Amino acid sequence: MPDHSIVVDFLLLGLAIAVTFFVVSFIKRHEDEKRHSEKNLFLQTLIDNIPSPVFYKDTEGKYLGCNKAFRAMLGLEMNEIVGQTVYDLAPRELAEVYEKADNDLFAAGGDQRYETQVKSADGVVHDVFFTKSLFEDMSGEVAGLLGVMLDITDRKRAEEALRQAHDELEQRVEERTAELEATNLSLEREIAERMEAEKESRAKSEFLDSIINSINHGLVVIDIEDYSVKLANLAASGGRLIGDVCCYKLLHDSDTPCGDEVCPVHVVKKTREPAVVQHDHVNPEGSVTYVEIHAYPVFDDNGKLIQVIENIMDITSRKEAEQATLDAKEMAETTSRLMSEFLDMVSHELRTPMTSVQGFAKLIDKSVRKHFEPLAGEDKKLAKHAGRIKDNLGIIMSESGRLTELISDHLDLSKLESGRVEWHDDKIVPKELIERARAATHSLFQDDSVDLVVEIEDGLPTFQGDADRLLQVLINLVSNAVKFTDEGAVTCSVTKRDDDLLFCVEDTGIGIPEDQQEVVFSKFSQLQTKRSGKPSGTGLGLPISREIITHHNGEIWVESVPGQGSRFCFSIPVK
Repeated sequence: MPDHSIVVDFLLLGLAIAVTFFVVSFIKRHEDEKRHSEKNLFLQTLIDNIPSPVFYKDTEGKYLGCNKAFRAMLGLEMNEIVGQTVYDLAPRELAEVYEKADNDLFAAGGDQRYETQVKSADGVVHDVFFTKSLFEDMSGEVAGLLGVMLDITDRKRAEEALRQAHDELEQRVEERTAELEATNLSLEREIAERMEAEKESRAKSEFLDSIINSINHGLVVIDIEDYSVKLANLAASGGRLIGDVCCYKLLHDSDTPCGDEVCPVHVVKKTREPAVVQHDHVNPEGSVTYVEIHAYPVFDDNGKLIQVIENIMDITSRKEAEQATLDAKEMAETTSRLMSEFLDMVSHELRTPMTSVQGFAKLIDKSVRKHFEPLAGEDKKLAKHAGRIKDNLGIIMSESGRLTELISDHLDLSKLESGRVEWHDDKIVPKELIERARAATHSLFQDDSVDLVVEIEDGLPTFQGDADRLLQVLINLVSNAVKFTDEGAVTCSVTKRDDDLLFCVEDTGIGIPEDQQEVVFSKFSQLQTKRSGKPSGTGLGLPISREIITHHNGEIWVESVPGQGSRFCFSIPVK
């Protein structure tokens, strides 16, 4: 008879070996899963920092998912996008373009890149650059397409769904661990489930890798201590094997780090906050491009800064355009200065002969009235000629006077703009300034159909300024008001408003259309008067007035309703 105790001992030993095998297998699986989970979490952090909208669809054109930047662009939630087609989310004319491009990609395979337009949630149509690639399911069949849209500032937080999946996975691990302690059957089922989860995690990691490498701008992850590149997409590496290369060697072909002010790693290391830096990069083929780098810090669980994620965008074209704009502006300013100098010279040269023309025209008119008209007597033919001569002389004096006024105004404005005016600042009493304006414009109100009304608030403080120049502004505003008012009144007023004195000239005239209210302050801008239907004045009075008020640190503006009148106001600081 065999010894039963020996048999029992052998059975117990076998059972212990079996349990030890399962426990060792479980621990190994658990360690492998932890490594894959950490990789998923790491890759997820990368895609969370991608500022470009990303989306993917199935083969029927229905959205399977997208990132936060894509949702923000459309102003929709995920459940409003998933299961929808482009016809549900975009205007039909744009949806047709998207659908045709998707169909072409499914038919031809490979990758697809093209430019088109996208209408965002705020109604603004943006130009975007699409990059699309096909992806396959576990059986190797085409399962849909992946798209990335560039030049959109917001980024998608697509990893939210992955984070939730990760949390669920953690919970399942705890549940399966508890079941393992109960039965060997639960352990086998847990191992099988972990293998499936590992397969899914690997597929997601490969999917995230394809997203990162499909982005057209550079994306690198840099160690904060030794500057080694931990990850670089194809756009950043140019297809080169990065190995243990440092960022300054990969991106600048340099053997030393960049300076503190231009290195995004240095900036983030110093501030521990996201940073935007612009500087030069050396491309794989040796050419230099100007780039804008959006750098984001990565911290470990203890809050220690360990890495920096850099999104590298080529802004060479933008910089060239900015420089071209600056060159064009400088050229325009030079041209404007030369034109002003030329007009100043011409104005000075014209002023003397115009004065002579006016003087001689007045002498001829005086001679015609004194000598020629009496000689005509009852002779109708001579009287007719005399009348025609007086009319022509009137035109000469009127037009030469208008031209002289234009020359004087232009020279005045030119001096104001170039800073060549001598200002005579002194203490000004607001009431006295208004009274001087009333006296100077009294002759304009001889027609009983339009009255001049003066309103002066009591107790107004004095202020510093050039009284003659401010009087020039008031006279110009009152004169303009009379020109455009057939009946009613022109009101000239001054009041205290906060720390400013507010001067206003209001009329009951024809008013100014809204689209011309800012234009009236431009050089040579003129409106038609109600009386003549023709422009009146030189078109320089309001630009001159704006320069004078600007010198006094004030503002000038117009409020008007067509058919009801206009109200021109300017403010002058009391101190």
